[in-house]
Amino acid sequence: KQHCLGAYRTLSNTYLTTHRRLLQLEKRCEQDRLLQGNLSDAREKGLKDAKSLMDSLTKSVEALSEALDLDIPTLPSEEESGNGEGATDGKGIELWTKSDNDSNDPESRARLGPFDDEETRSFYCDVPDLLATNPPAILGIAAEDVEKKKQRNERQYGGVGGAAAVTEGESGGGNGNVVEESEVVPMEVEEMGGDNLSVGGEGGDGDFGEDGEEGEKEGKENKDTPHYKLMVLLEQELPEASRREKIDELAERFCVNHGSNKNSRKRLYKTLFLVPFARLDLLPYYSRFAAILDRVYSDSTLVTELEQQMHGQARFKKNQNMESRLRTARYLGELTKFRVAPPIVVLRGLKRCLEDFSGYNIDVACCLLESCGRYLYRTKHTHGKLSELMDTMMRLKKAKNLDERHVAMINSAFFMVNPPRQTNRPTKEVTPLEAYLRYLLTTKLDPDEKSISFVSKQIQRLPWSDPSINCGSLVCKFMLKACRKGRYKATKAIALLAANLKRSKPEVPSRLID
Repeated sequence: KQHCLGAYRTLSNTYLTTHRRLLQLEKRCEQDRLLQGNLSDAREKGLKDAKSLMDSLTKSVEALSEALDLDIPTLPSEEESGNGEGATDGKGIELWTKSDNDSNDPESRARLGPFDDEETRSFYCDVPDLLATNPPAILGIAAEDVEKKKQRNERQYGGVGGAAAVTEGESGGGNGNVVEESEVVPMEVEEMGGDNLSVGGEGGDGDFGEDGEEGEKEGKENKDTPHYKLMVLLEQELPEASRREKIDELAERFCVNHGSNKNSRKRLYKTLFLVPFARLDLLPYYSRFAAILDRVYSDSTLVTELEQQMHGQARFKKNQNMESRLRTARYLGELTKFRVAPPIVVLRGLKRCLEDFSGYNIDVACCLLESCGRYLYRTKHTHGKLSELMDTMMRLKKAKNLDERHVAMINSAFFMVNPPRQTNRPTKEVTPLEAYLRYLLTTKLDPDEKSISFVSKQIQRLPWSDPSINCGSLVCKFMLKACRKGRYKATKAIALLAANLKRSKPEVPSRLID
């Protein structure tokens, strides 16, 4: 009997824990339904499995409690299972408080870091750590290297605001010592001045010669080969991944199934580099994919190739592909916010555009500021240097005779990075009676018989007999205000209303005429 009682207690604890987790999962699914319109297949399957597990546990607990003649554990209600401030009513509605997302609040600023809201911070900072959820052998990493990678990730990605991402070489850029691109970028970038981001990969990467051709032949014969699955993931599934959950799932699947192969990783980096043409919406998700992989493998060449392409395209004065340059700049900005690309890459590119501040260089500089300027401006280590570059850009705007389009672009980028402070206008407190009169005469009133009759009856129901409330004066005040500040048709409606009130309340038209 003691063994049965011990099993019953263990089963009861599991029963209560499963019920609590099921309530949390249902709340989360309801919120996702309200925000996104539908649930992902994985989330629906997880919810269905959780409900079936809860049903089986309920049957087991009922049978065991009946056999032992014990009471069934009482399940906590939805309100009791909530945890105070974070609990909702189960309908996806939460109370928004200004201090939670106010960028001027010190606590909110410390929590959000260089981002403006919690959703943006979560997208760029809450990246899955595959080293903690998968065995090293599956990822193709030696067990002794895992701790080193975790320490590296802690240094590079540890802080919310990304301040730890600035290394010794980059902190020099934050202090004003911007390294010239000739010291970092090789000279063969002249060959990369074309539209490399929209090229379909005809030349290959040098590591997929005979092996790649053999893999393609085998893939045609057998669709279960790793090469065929890799091609499906890179060429079909990755360009269609426009959701956060989908890109995380693809990144984990790649690391588990193909990450241990160096040639597969090279092919992936090439695919990430060759973003589909005119698909700027994929850049944040491709950058998130690169950020997930960068925490596991440190052999990515994506940032180096993009930087080489950006400087290589800047060397050509004629036959420039503007869309390719803007796409490269935006891509680097997204990688900077994920802390994959060091901030000095964007700062160096911005400085290069300011050296020849004309033509397409103005568009590229504004694109860099719009993509990651706000992030760099609110990061402590890069705030000073970016402020200097922005001051230089504004002085160049005043000194040069630029056209209206470029002036508007520069002003827009500047205020997007450093928007003017909004002063809260004092709100005038009014009594409920005044607020109701304002609603009736400025919003509800229309120049038709039904509306005038309704408003007239409501005005007659006011406390006219109360000597402390001067209803006639208040009604005339808001009637005149509706004529001055209201809609154009309000003048006719007020005149018809005054004529309607002439018999019952002659005070109103007399005051109005006076």
